[in-house]
Amino acid sequence: MTFSLPLTPQYTQLSGAGKTPSATTNNDNDFSALGYYAVFATIAFTLVVFLFEAYLDFRQRSSYYKTEFPSELSKTVGNIDAEREKELKEQSKEVDDDGKKKEEENDGDKAAGDGKTKQDDINKNKESLDKNKPLLPQLQSKFSKAQSYGLDKITFSIISSTYNLFEEIIFLLCGYIPYCWDLSCHVGKAYFGWNENDNEIKISLIFMAVNVIIGTITSLPFELYSTFRIEKKHGFNKQTPQLFFTDKVKGLLLTCVFGGPFVALLLKIIKMGGESFYIYVWAFTFVFSVFMMTIVPVVIMPLFNKYEPLPEGSLKEQIYELAGRLEFPLTKLFVMDGSKRSSHSNAFMFGFFKNKRIVLFDTLMEQVHDDQILAILEHELGHWKMGHTVTNFVISQLYTGASFYCFSLCFNSHELYRAFGFNDESRPVPTIIALLLFFQTIWAPIDKALSYIMTVFSRKCEFEADKFSVDLGMSQKLQSGLCKIHLENLGAMCPDPWYSTYHYSHPPLVERLSAMMAFDKKSK
Repeated sequence: MTFSLPLTPQYTQLSGAGKTPSATTNNDNDFSALGYYAVFATIAFTLVVFLFEAYLDFRQRSSYYKTEFPSELSKTVGNIDAEREKELKEQSKEVDDDGKKKEEENDGDKAAGDGKTKQDDINKNKESLDKNKPLLPQLQSKFSKAQSYGLDKITFSIISSTYNLFEEIIFLLCGYIPYCWDLSCHVGKAYFGWNENDNEIKISLIFMAVNVIIGTITSLPFELYSTFRIEKKHGFNKQTPQLFFTDKVKGLLLTCVFGGPFVALLLKIIKMGGESFYIYVWAFTFVFSVFMMTIVPVVIMPLFNKYEPLPEGSLKEQIYELAGRLEFPLTKLFVMDGSKRSSHSNAFMFGFFKNKRIVLFDTLMEQVHDDQILAILEHELGHWKMGHTVTNFVISQLYTGASFYCFSLCFNSHELYRAFGFNDESRPVPTIIALLLFFQTIWAPIDKALSYIMTVFSRKCEFEADKFSVDLGMSQKLQSGLCKIHLENLGAMCPDPWYSTYHYSHPPLVERLSAMMAFDKKSK
C-alpha cells in the first residue's frame, strides 16, 4: 500500500498471486483520471460526508443537553390544550342535559350481563391514558426522559458511525474486496470444483455469503448494545436474547432464500443482456419488487410477529366506515404484537388494487384512544388518496433504472477495477465486483444527493397528509394523537434544525402542529 497518488490497496490480485504488475498495466500512455484518483476520491468523499454528518450529530447532541422545555412547543401545545378545554366544556353541557338518560341506558347494559366484547375491554383499559388531561404537562413531565433517551442514541450513533468509517477505509486500503473475492474463488475450487471463468455466478454467491457473515459479526456488538442497553435502559426493549438471536437466524435464512436467487438472476441478466442489459435489469427489479411487496406482509412478516384480526367493536366499525367514506378498498384489519419486541408504536397499510389491509401495533392501541387512532389512520389514508404511495414506488423504479443505466456506461471501465486491486489482466472482472465498486464510488455522491431530495419530498408529503386529515375535521384529534405517540416514544422535542432538515423524513412535532393550526385558521 502506498500513500502517494495513485493510492493502491495493500492486497491486489497480482500481489496475492505473487506476481508483479506488467508493463502494460503501468503504461503512462494509458493514463486514466478515473483509475488514478479512484481510491483517493472514494476515501475523500467518505471523509467529507462523515465530517459533515458528524458535525450535524454533535449539533443534535448539544440540543439534548437543554434543560428548558422549548418555548415554541410549549406555546403550540398550550393552544391545543386551550381548544380542547373549550370543546370539553361544550360536551359537558350536553352530558348534563341527558345524563339521566345515559344512566338508564347503563342500567340496561348491566342487566344485559355478558354482552361486552373484547374491544369494549380494551376501551375500558384506555381510561388510564388520561384522555382529557392537558397535553402540555404530560410533555413537560417526559421532557427530561426524552432528552436522556435522545442523548444516549445520538452518542451511540456517533461511536458506531466512527467505527464504520474506520472499517470502510481500512478495508479499502488493505484490499479487502479483492482478497475476499480470491478467498471465495479458493473456497469454490477447493470444495466444489468451481472456477471464476465457468462458474462466476456461483463464486459470486460465495462472495456475498462471506460478506454477509462478516458484516453480521462486525455489526452484532452494536446491535446488542443498542437493544439490550439503550432500549432496555429507557423501557422500550421487550426482547429476550433468545428472541433476538432467533430473529437473526431467520433473517440470515431469508437472505439466502430470497437474496441468493435474486443476485444470481441479476448477474445472469447482466451477462446475457448485451449492451442494453439495463432495460432487462430494470424490468426484472420491477417484477421482483412487486413480488416482494406481495409476499413480505403475508409470508415473511408473520414469521416474526403474530397478526390477529382486530376485535369486533366500535373502533373496527369506525375504521371500516372511514375507509368506505374515502373509497379505500379495505379488506382486512389486523393487530400486530409489536409489544413482543418493543413498546414503540406504529401503524401501516399494505396491499395492491382492491385488496388493502391495515395493521395496528398493539402498543398503539394501548397508548392512544380510538378517535386518535382514527385521526392517525386518516393521515395514512391521506398518503394513499393523494397518490404519495404510488409516487414513491414510481420514483424508486426510476431511481433503479437510472442507476443501472449509468452502470452500463461504466461497466467496461477496467481502470476503475484495477485501482481497487483487480489488476490481473489474465483474469475476468467479476460482474458482482463491477456492481459493488460502481455503487461504492461513482454512484455514491449521486445517491447521497438523491437521498436528501427524497427526504425533503417525504416531509412535503407528511404536511400534505396532515392537511388532508385537517380538511376532514380531524385536526385536534390528530394533533393530540401525535403528541401522545411522541410522549410514549420519547421523541425529540427540541431537535437541531440543521440535523432535522438533513435526516428527518417526518417534520419535527412542533412544525407539524403549527402547520395544522395554520390550516385550521385558514379553513375557518
